[in-house]
Amino acid sequence: MIAEISPSEPGAAHMPLLKRSAGVAFVAPLMMFVASCQQPPPPPPPLPPLTESCKFTNTPVVAIPSDRAVKRISAGRRGTETSLISVAVRIGDDFRQDGTMYVPGPDLGYHAYLINHPEYFAQNGDNNARKRVTASMLWSSAGAYYDRAPEFSMLCLDVDGATIAFYTARTPQPNTVVRFDFSPPIRPRRPPSAPRAPEEPVS
Repeated sequence: MIAEISPSEPGAAHMPLLKRSAGVAFVAPLMMFVASCQQPPPPPPPLPPLTESCKFTNTPVVAIPSDRAVKRISAGRRGTETSLISVAVRIGDDFRQDGTMYVPGPDLGYHAYLINHPEYFAQNGDNNARKRVTASMLWSSAGAYYDRAPEFSMLCLDVDGATIAFYTARTPQPNTVVRFDFSPPIRPRRPPSAPRAPEEPVS
Protein backbone atom coordinates (compact mmCIF):
# COMPACT_ATOMS: atom_id res chain seq x y z
CA MET A 1 0.00 0.00 0.00
CA ILE A 2 1.44 3.37 -1.06
CA ALA A 3 1.32 6.07 1.54
CA GLU A 4 0.00 9.48 0.48
CA ILE A 5 1.61 12.72 1.64
CA SER A 6 -0.91 15.02 3.22
CA PRO A 7 -0.60 18.85 3.00
CA SER A 8 0.27 18.91 6.65
CA GLU A 9 3.37 16.78 6.20
CA PRO A 10 6.87 18.40 5.62
CA GLY A 11 7.21 16.96 2.12
CA ALA A 12 4.25 19.01 0.87
CA ALA A 13 5.97 22.29 1.81
CA HIS A 14 9.21 21.36 0.02
CA MET A 15 7.61 20.45 -3.32
CA PRO A 16 6.57 24.06 -4.36
CA LEU A 17 9.95 25.38 -3.27
CA LEU A 18 11.74 22.85 -5.45
CA LYS A 19 9.56 23.75 -8.43
CA ARG A 20 10.15 27.50 -7.88
CA SER A 21 13.91 27.03 -7.56
CA ALA A 22 13.98 25.01 -10.76
CA GLY A 23 12.06 27.77 -12.56
CA VAL A 24 14.47 30.48 -11.40
CA ALA A 25 17.45 28.34 -12.34
CA PHE A 26 16.04 28.01 -15.87
CA VAL A 27 14.96 31.65 -16.38
CA ALA A 28 18.23 33.25 -15.21
CA PRO A 29 20.48 31.57 -17.84
CA LEU A 30 17.84 32.24 -20.47
CA MET A 31 17.86 35.98 -19.70
CA MET A 32 21.66 36.03 -19.78
CA PHE A 33 21.62 34.28 -23.15
CA VAL A 34 19.10 36.77 -24.59
CA ALA A 35 21.11 39.70 -23.25
CA SER A 36 24.29 38.35 -24.81
CA CYS A 37 22.54 38.07 -28.19
CA GLN A 38 21.44 41.72 -28.22
CA GLN A 39 23.62 44.03 -30.28
CA PRO A 40 25.17 47.01 -28.42
CA PRO A 41 23.76 50.42 -29.41
CA PRO A 42 25.62 52.02 -32.32
CA PRO A 43 28.05 54.81 -31.44
CA PRO A 44 26.82 58.37 -31.96
CA PRO A 45 27.68 60.04 -35.27
CA PRO A 46 30.99 61.90 -35.32
CA LEU A 47 31.11 65.61 -34.68
CA PRO A 48 31.60 67.94 -37.64
CA PRO A 49 35.25 68.48 -38.59
CA LEU A 50 37.01 71.45 -37.06
CA THR A 51 39.34 73.88 -38.77
CA GLU A 52 42.17 75.72 -37.07
CA SER A 53 40.01 78.78 -36.44
CA CYS A 54 37.04 76.88 -34.94
CA LYS A 55 36.31 75.18 -31.63
CA PHE A 56 33.42 73.43 -29.88
CA THR A 57 32.08 75.33 -26.89
CA ASN A 58 28.98 75.59 -24.73
CA THR A 59 29.72 79.26 -24.02
CA PRO A 60 30.42 80.92 -27.39
CA VAL A 61 31.83 84.34 -26.46
CA VAL A 62 33.38 86.56 -29.13
CA ALA A 63 36.16 88.91 -28.06
CA ILE A 64 36.12 92.03 -30.24
CA PRO A 65 39.53 93.58 -31.00
CA SER A 66 40.03 96.91 -29.25
CA ASP A 67 40.44 98.78 -32.54
CA ARG A 68 37.27 97.37 -34.11
CA ALA A 69 33.51 97.31 -33.60
CA VAL A 70 30.56 95.10 -34.58
CA LYS A 71 28.98 96.73 -37.61
CA ARG A 72 26.45 94.03 -38.50
CA ILE A 73 24.79 90.93 -37.01
CA SER A 74 22.88 88.41 -39.11
CA ALA A 75 21.43 84.92 -38.69
CA GLY A 76 20.40 82.05 -40.90
CA ARG A 77 18.55 78.78 -40.35
CA ARG A 78 19.66 75.67 -42.21
CA GLY A 79 17.59 73.04 -40.42
CA THR A 80 13.87 72.37 -40.40
CA GLU A 81 13.43 72.97 -36.66
CA THR A 82 12.33 76.53 -35.93
CA SER A 83 14.62 78.56 -33.72
CA LEU A 84 15.01 81.78 -31.74
CA ILE A 85 18.31 83.53 -31.09
CA SER A 86 19.28 85.97 -28.37
CA VAL A 87 22.20 88.40 -28.64
CA ALA A 88 23.94 89.77 -25.56
CA VAL A 89 27.05 91.67 -24.55
CA ARG A 90 29.28 91.12 -21.57
CA ILE A 91 29.79 94.15 -19.37
CA GLY A 92 32.07 93.32 -16.49
CA ASP A 93 30.85 90.01 -15.08
CA ASP A 94 27.27 90.41 -16.34
CA PHE A 95 25.62 89.72 -19.67
CA ARG A 96 23.06 92.22 -20.95
CA GLN A 97 20.65 91.05 -23.57
CA ASP A 98 20.34 93.24 -26.64
CA GLY A 99 17.34 91.44 -28.15
CA THR A 100 15.89 88.28 -29.71
CA MET A 101 15.06 87.23 -33.24
CA TYR A 102 13.02 84.51 -34.91
CA VAL A 103 15.26 83.11 -37.63
CA PRO A 104 13.50 82.63 -41.01
CA GLY A 105 14.22 79.55 -43.05
CA PRO A 106 15.31 77.02 -43.81
CA ASP A 107 17.49 78.56 -46.49
CA LEU A 108 21.13 79.24 -47.29
CA GLY A 109 21.06 82.98 -46.71
CA TYR A 110 21.53 85.34 -43.79
CA HIS A 111 18.87 87.64 -42.38
CA ALA A 112 19.71 90.94 -40.70
CA TYR A 113 19.38 91.16 -36.93
CA LEU A 114 18.13 94.52 -35.68
CA ILE A 115 20.60 95.90 -33.12
CA ASN A 116 18.67 97.60 -30.33
CA HIS A 117 21.64 99.08 -28.45
CA PRO A 118 24.35 100.16 -30.92
CA GLU A 119 26.45 101.53 -28.08
CA TYR A 120 26.98 97.96 -26.84
CA PHE A 121 28.86 97.05 -30.01
CA ALA A 122 30.72 100.30 -30.75
CA GLN A 123 34.37 100.91 -30.12
CA ASN A 124 34.96 102.29 -26.66
CA GLY A 125 38.62 103.20 -26.42
CA ASP A 126 40.55 101.06 -23.97
CA ASN A 127 37.45 99.81 -22.17
CA ASN A 128 37.29 96.09 -22.89
CA ALA A 129 34.14 95.56 -20.81
CA ARG A 130 31.96 95.97 -23.89
CA LYS A 131 34.21 94.03 -26.21
CA ARG A 132 32.70 90.59 -25.63
CA VAL A 133 29.50 89.55 -27.37
CA THR A 134 27.63 86.29 -27.47
CA ALA A 135 24.54 84.61 -28.88
CA SER A 136 22.33 81.76 -27.69
CA MET A 137 19.67 79.69 -29.39
CA LEU A 138 16.50 77.82 -28.43
CA TRP A 139 14.61 75.60 -30.84
CA SER A 140 11.36 73.70 -31.14
CA SER A 141 10.44 70.64 -33.13
CA ALA A 142 6.73 71.58 -33.14
CA GLY A 143 7.09 75.35 -33.53
CA ALA A 144 4.95 76.24 -30.50
CA TYR A 145 7.38 76.41 -27.58
CA TYR A 146 11.06 77.23 -27.86
CA ASP A 147 12.41 75.32 -24.89
CA ARG A 148 15.12 73.06 -26.28
CA ALA A 149 18.77 74.01 -26.10
CA PRO A 150 21.22 73.03 -28.84
CA GLU A 151 23.20 69.85 -28.40
CA PHE A 152 26.44 71.74 -28.97
CA SER A 153 27.76 74.85 -30.68
CA MET A 154 30.82 75.80 -32.71
CA LEU A 155 32.65 79.14 -32.66
CA CYS A 156 34.72 80.16 -35.70
CA LEU A 157 36.87 83.29 -35.95
CA ASP A 158 38.25 85.03 -39.02
CA VAL A 159 39.81 88.37 -39.87
CA ASP A 160 36.45 90.00 -40.62
CA GLY A 161 34.31 88.65 -37.81
CA ALA A 162 33.04 85.54 -36.07
CA THR A 163 30.41 82.85 -36.67
CA ILE A 164 28.50 80.83 -34.06
CA ALA A 165 26.87 77.64 -35.34
CA PHE A 166 24.22 75.86 -33.26
CA TYR A 167 23.51 72.15 -33.77
CA THR A 168 20.35 70.36 -32.67
CA ALA A 169 21.96 66.95 -33.29
CA ARG A 170 25.21 65.41 -34.46
CA THR A 171 24.77 66.31 -38.09
CA PRO A 172 27.26 67.76 -40.58
CA GLN A 173 25.15 70.90 -40.99
CA PRO A 174 24.11 73.23 -38.16
CA ASN A 175 20.54 74.22 -37.53
CA THR A 176 21.13 77.95 -36.94
CA VAL A 177 24.09 80.24 -37.66
CA VAL A 178 24.78 83.69 -36.18
CA ARG A 179 27.31 85.98 -37.86
CA PHE A 180 29.12 88.96 -36.33
CA ASP A 181 30.79 91.23 -38.89
CA PHE A 182 33.54 93.53 -37.64
CA SER A 183 34.22 97.05 -38.87
CA PRO A 184 37.62 97.85 -40.40
CA PRO A 185 40.32 98.77 -37.89
CA ILE A 186 39.62 102.19 -36.42
CA ARG A 187 42.80 104.17 -36.03
CA PRO A 188 42.82 106.92 -33.40
CA ARG A 189 43.15 110.42 -34.78
CA ARG A 190 46.45 112.07 -34.20
CA PRO A 191 46.40 115.55 -32.74
CA PRO A 192 47.41 118.22 -35.26
CA SER A 193 51.06 119.10 -35.06
CA ALA A 194 52.02 122.62 -34.03
CA PRO A 195 53.04 124.89 -36.91
CA ARG A 196 56.74 125.31 -37.31
CA ALA A 197 58.23 128.72 -36.66
CA PRO A 198 59.54 130.46 -39.80
CA GLU A 199 63.27 130.29 -40.15
CA GLU A 200 65.20 133.53 -40.16
CA PRO A 201 67.14 134.20 -43.35
CA VAL A 202 70.88 133.79 -43.07
CA SER A 203 72.64 137.16 -43.50
